[in-house]
Amino acid sequence: MTEPADLFAGDRVVVRYRLGEATPADWRGDRDAARSDVTGFLVDDADPLVLERDGTRESIPRSAVTSVRLLSAKPVRNSEIRNLEHAAALAWPGVESAWIDGWLLRAGGGFTRRANSALPLEPSARSAQSLPQIAAWYRRRDLPVLLSLPDRLMTAGVIDGERGVEVQVLTADLETLLARGASMPNLEIRLDDEPSDQWLHAYRPDADVELARRVTTAARGPVRFATIGTDDISAIGRAAVTAGPDGVARLGLTALWTAPDRRRSGLAGAVSRRLVEWGAAEGAASAYVQVETTNRVAGAWYRRRGFALHHTAHYLTPTIEGNAI
Repeated sequence: MTEPADLFAGDRVVVRYRLGEATPADWRGDRDAARSDVTGFLVDDADPLVLERDGTRESIPRSAVTSVRLLSAKPVRNSEIRNLEHAAALAWPGVESAWIDGWLLRAGGGFTRRANSALPLEPSARSAQSLPQIAAWYRRRDLPVLLSLPDRLMTAGVIDGERGVEVQVLTADLETLLARGASMPNLEIRLDDEPSDQWLHAYRPDADVELARRVTTAARGPVRFATIGTDDISAIGRAAVTAGPDGVARLGLTALWTAPDRRRSGLAGAVSRRLVEWGAAEGAASAYVQVETTNRVAGAWYRRRGFALHHTAHYLTPTIEGNAI
């Protein structure tokens, strides 16, 4: 059975299964067909596989399943992906940026992949013909060439290269997040316009502090840094409110971190709720997070709080004429 390793309870999936007596009677459809599909929300990925569709839970024996494909939580247009990715890029734009043939290029001294990658944000940015110009731009800054490719905006195989980490972009309405998030009224959570040295050290202990400060404060919109603790920091988080071409304000949550000895104590939830409250006051109605597919803990944590898959993306180190750029 082919099954993605990035499935979580609550994800919307399409399951392909073999027809037969083992499958529910109303799923068998055309008995002359060898296989069929069913779409629903994953409840349990054990054996049997449990889906919820139209408010009813159904089980599919693992022996009948041939593949499971992850879908967005609800149908999403390419224009919606483009607007969200644009807003997210403006929330983490690096310290320098430029447009080349519909690609947004970002440079941030090598600090974080997000701040040092190129995005195809306009429909015209579908061809690999711009890669030499993109490569030259990054070379002039002594940076490797890295592309951030939303999977629906760039057809697979158009650009050759080494595929890197996959990212899931999750979204939620702020109303949902506030309804699910528990407040901790006696907990002091500071919101600052700039991160302190201690905040930056907690986020990336080995980073150049001044470079990290320049990158994290470069948002093209309001940005806040949440902190619990002073010298001995217990938890941090960052939020920015930016808008894409559609003019819709979106809240981007990043850099949520809790000290190892304080985890599972609700601090991350309290920080995220405080940042969501701030984002709502700034006019945002929805929030997004970008989570690496391999980060199972974060993926499950955000989903429990109301986030759901909007789309996926991946990083790519491109090649030109068979040679690495």
